[in-house]
Amino acid sequence: MKQKTKAIITVAVLLLVLLAWAPWLDDRAIHDKVFQERAHIDGTIDKQTGELICDYNVGWLPFGRYVASCEGGYFVTFYGQRMP
Repeated sequence: MKQKTKAIITVAVLLLVLLAWAPWLDDRAIHDKVFQERAHIDGTIDKQTGELICDYNVGWLPFGRYVASCEGGYFVTFYGQRMP
């Protein structure tokens, strides 16, 4: 294999690992974003009193984070997009 080919493969693998890890995703910021967007819809808070029923937990998955409560779960991609 040529030196240039090895370098390209190495860079591609490193980029893939970096995207899978996604260290720039802040768990607290993701929690707050999903809470603001979905808490009143998916039953995380009581619609009448506004009381928190079940909070979100953020966990790592390749290429993003998984945000789950007792009523629903969402995948947040490495670029910050929430998917139902």
